[in-house]
Amino acid sequence: MAGEDVERFRALLPVGYAAGADAYRAAVENLTAESLSTHYTDGLTFFHETFIPRLIDRIADLTGGVWDLSGHVAYAAGSDVDFMTHVVEAVAAREPVALFPGDWFGFRVGSTHPDQIRWDASGRGALACLCIPSVRNGHLTDEMVDFLSAADACLLNLNLYPTLAPDERQQVARALNGLLDRSVLSISFSRGFGLTASQLGVLFVPRDHPYRRRFAAQWDWFTYFHNALAARAFLALDPGRLEPVDRERRAHVATWLESRGLPSVGSGSYYVKSFRLDGPVPDPIRPLVRDGLVRLCFKPPQV
Repeated sequence: MAGEDVERFRALLPVGYAAGADAYRAAVENLTAESLSTHYTDGLTFFHETFIPRLIDRIADLTGGVWDLSGHVAYAAGSDVDFMTHVVEAVAAREPVALFPGDWFGFRVGSTHPDQIRWDASGRGALACLCIPSVRNGHLTDEMVDFLSAADACLLNLNLYPTLAPDERQQVARALNGLLDRSVLSISFSRGFGLTASQLGVLFVPRDHPYRRRFAAQWDWFTYFHNALAARAFLALDPGRLEPVDRERRAHVATWLESRGLPSVGSGSYYVKSFRLDGPVPDPIRPLVRDGLVRLCFKPPQV
């Protein structure tokens, strides 16, 4: 790896799609003065009756028909990070929250109750949080499913999920299917769909979930202020233009790893690849170690 252009620290940064930029332009072109004036009335109807059904259809398509969220209730906030921070903060104020070691630090960083939020692979707690797939290694493992199964409730952040290959998306959806009735699903539009310029956070909650009874008043309030521009951009996004780009990015990462004699696993998201080293970790790559794994976060060239 000597002489390679490897950064000692690489945050998991999204790579945009040309289709995403086109979708934003289309969303702006469709705005009118009337739509700005009626955001809190007709706009709320648009959110529930137009945007959410389309999002449910897109998730069903991504999961290969494994998931049907039509029985869930949808809420929105400024971004997925805003909404997940609210959920974690509200639960951690009274009860313990578990994070899978090596997964997303963002579950913890926004809370004022860090002593209640623990890296604990057992999953024991009122709430277990996990990115799907995990930013620990770009996968969903059996250990992670066990971690989620041990908690009273789950917060699943569908972030890198659209970047998985279609057969793996279906496999992951099946592995989580039995947990949906206790899970709050957070849909991230930033990495999987590349819509970062104007963001939106959406939660899907089972109709009879205890968190809905506990937080519905707050979530209804947040939803009034949903980002209609981001929602319109998502509706204008052509998913058929994303898959070929993801395939090319997947191939780029595999070639990069193989050409340097590093482990290359075809499964998982191309954004993050992790592996263990036999023997001591060399000092130059020690900053890349996370929970015993060398973790490489990729930002493939724009295509």
